[in-house]
Amino acid sequence: MFEKVFGLPAHPLVVHAAVVLVPIAVLASFAYVLVPRLRPKVGWVLVLSALGGAGAAVVAYETGDRFAKYLGGTPAIDEHGGFGKDTRNMAVLLAVVAVVLVLVERSRNSRRAGQPRYDERNQWTMVGEPRQNSSGSTVLTVVSIVLMLALLATAVGAAVSVVRAGDTGARMVWSGVG
Repeated sequence: MFEKVFGLPAHPLVVHAAVVLVPIAVLASFAYVLVPRLRPKVGWVLVLSALGGAGAAVVAYETGDRFAKYLGGTPAIDEHGGFGKDTRNMAVLLAVVAVVLVLVERSRNSRRAGQPRYDERNQWTMVGEPRQNSSGSTVLTVVSIVLMLALLATAVGAAVSVVRAGDTGARMVWSGVG
């Protein structure tokens, strides 16, 4: 990994990408889960911001680790590094869950599109017809619900960790430690 950009330490420059992209992924996670009609539009925002946030968090952690070695270890730097590690881990987990959930939802939607619809004008058309592949769609529904709960949990964890890392980093900068 790189340590400097244009002669400046890379960590303070790179960290801002994680500070922006991870909260966008968190907001997109809540929108995706809580507002179903927005899923087709928010899905790509969720996936791209989660992947970008995870990548930025990984790079921020790596550059921060090198920057900490350059500055020398202090309790404040060690605390900030711990929160940075939490942010990296939660951002990567958020990206994995987001990608898997969006893929499962796309699969569910494509299965739904192939199934016959209920006709309100002729209520008896579906009576007695066997349900096609209902166990597969039930499994996907359960998996989707579990993934949505996991996405919300990881989104909260990512939000908390990025705030804690950002807060400790800002406190060090403004108090002259970093």
